Amino acid sequence: MNRNVRLYLLLLLTGVLFSNCARYKTTLYFQEVFQRDDSIGLQVNHKIPEEIILQIGDNIYINIFGVELGQTESFKKSSAASSGTFNELSLFIQGYLIDHEGNIELPVIGKVNLAGQSLTQARNTLQKIMDEYLIGAVVDVRLLSYEIAVLGEVQRPSTYAFFKKDVHLLEALAKAGDISNYGNAKEVLVIRKTASGSQTALLDLTSTDFMASEYFWLKPGDVIYVKPLRAKMVSINSPTVSVVLSGLTTLLLLLTYISY
Repeated sequence: MNRNVRLYLLLLLTGVLFSNCARYKTTLYFQEVFQRDDSIGLQVNHKIPEEIILQIGDNIYINIFGVELGQTESFKKSSAASSGTFNELSLFIQGYLIDHEGNIELPVIGKVNLAGQSLTQARNTLQKIMDEYLIGAVVDVRLLSYEIAVLGEVQRPSTYAFFKKDVHLLEALAKAGDISNYGNAKEVLVIRKTASGSQTALLDLTSTDFMASEYFWLKPGDVIYVKPLRAKMVSINSPTVSVVLSGLTTLLLLLTYISY
C-alpha cells in the first residue's frame, strides 16, 4: 500500500515539475538569444516603422506658430496652453476630427481634406495653405487618436493611448504589464483594421523572427490578443504551491521511512 502511495506522490511531483518546465518554454521571449554563447553577436532584423496614414475618424492636433506674438491665434482653436492645462481630455478637445468625407475644418481657412495622407503630407498640405496667409508661420501636426487594445492573458488588459510617433508590440505589452504566467508567448495575435477589412497576424515572441514582421510596429486601432495556455497551470513559485509541494515531499519521506 505504502509503495503505491509513494509511487503516486512521486509521479505527481514529477508531473508538476515537468508541466512548469513546459510552461516556461512558452513564456520566455527571444529563446534563441539565450541558447547561444555568442548572443551579443546575434543579428536581429526588424522592419522600419511605416508612416501613419490618416483615416476618417482620426483626431489630430494642429499647432500653428507665428513669427509675431498672437499672429496665428485666429487660425486655431482656443489654446490649451492659455488655461495651463495639458492632459488627454484637453488635448482631445483641442483636436480636429476627420469627418466622414475625410475633411477637417479650420478657423478662417475652412475645410481641408487630409484623409489618406501621412502626417508629413498633412503637415505639408497645411503649411502650403498657411503660407498663403502668413509669412514665416510653421505648422505642426500630431495624431491624438493613437490607441491600442491589449487583451487576453496579460496583467492589465485594456485600451492604451500612446502619445508618440512609433509604437512597437513590446511597448504595448509592457504597458499592459507584460504577458501573464498563463499567457502563451508563442501565439500572440495582432488584429489590424484596413480599408479592405480586418487583417490578422499570429506572432511567436519566443523567437526574434517576429521583429521582422510588418506587425511588429503597431498602427492606431490595432488589437493585441495573447492566447492563454491550454491549461492554466499554477506557478511553482507561488506560496500556495510551494507549501503543497513541501508537504508532499515531507509525506513521501515519512512513508519511505515508515516502510523501512
